[in-house]
Amino acid sequence: MKLVIAVDGDLLVSANSGQGLQEQMDAIVRITDQLGKLVAGGHKLVLTHGNAPQVGFVLIRGEAARHVVHSLPLDICGADTQGATGYMLQQALKNWLSHQNLQNEVATIVTQVIVGESAPVGSPCTKGIGPFFDMGRAQSLKIKRGWELDLVPGQGHQRVVPCMTPKEIIEANSIRYLMEHDVIVICAGGGGIPVRVDESGGISGVEAVVDKAYTAALLAQEIDTDTIVFVSPWERIMSIFDLRLDGPLTQINLDEFEKLIDSDREMEDTMRHKLIASRNFLKNGGRSVLIIPPDQLSKVPEECSGIRLSVDKLESLPK
Repeated sequence: MKLVIAVDGDLLVSANSGQGLQEQMDAIVRITDQLGKLVAGGHKLVLTHGNAPQVGFVLIRGEAARHVVHSLPLDICGADTQGATGYMLQQALKNWLSHQNLQNEVATIVTQVIVGESAPVGSPCTKGIGPFFDMGRAQSLKIKRGWELDLVPGQGHQRVVPCMTPKEIIEANSIRYLMEHDVIVICAGGGGIPVRVDESGGISGVEAVVDKAYTAALLAQEIDTDTIVFVSPWERIMSIFDLRLDGPLTQINLDEFEKLIDSDREMEDTMRHKLIASRNFLKNGGRSVLIIPPDQLSKVPEECSGIRLSVDKLESLPK
């Protein structure tokens, strides 16, 4: 079975940002143990991941060292964190496969996405990024850099940038080619680097973000995969769906989760993005979307606990 798997970025870092890279690598090893079991079971994987915490760390480092090094634009931050996170995932997954005497190739592609003007209707259209500033520093950044900043109660002022819709994945053909030749592909971290293409065909970065859920849906369509697996913490899933931790896979059809999107105005942004992206994917011919916690990943498709979203309720997924 071909699967696009989208892992939340906070599952790939330590819960304590003050801890070092070893804790981040430990978190990645836990995920790759689950992914490796899927590969051993014969599934073809294209893996994407969030990068909000990782980009936040880069921006915080830049602010702390602003007197001695230049700051980085968001497209470079995205490329930086795609490469670093991809490297760690690729290495951990390759190590797992080698220990199982499996010879699968693993490749990371730093991925660019051509973006539209704004996020899909009904989804959050801006996103807070980076460190929090006091009033004086916020005013200085607004004047010198033209940033928009919002006050977050109890934390300070934070930069906000547009959340945009991915229209095309520039490296889609490369991703498809590798997948068809049995390479496990890690790509489109953080939703991909948002770019625009001018009339002459030149590509340039955009100071914005793309939620990985929309890129995962677009990626699944462009590489002809009919199932997406979103991997999120249990707590995030439980905040939306009434589930037992050890219960069977709960099926929800399109009409049911349309009502959920419309009725829950307090839904966390990351989950709202997932549901809207899932709705659009299913309306455009996708078969199903799974939303599961990380410890259930190796049990995909039928034995896991979590949520299955589908146009109609399905008896089973193809093996």
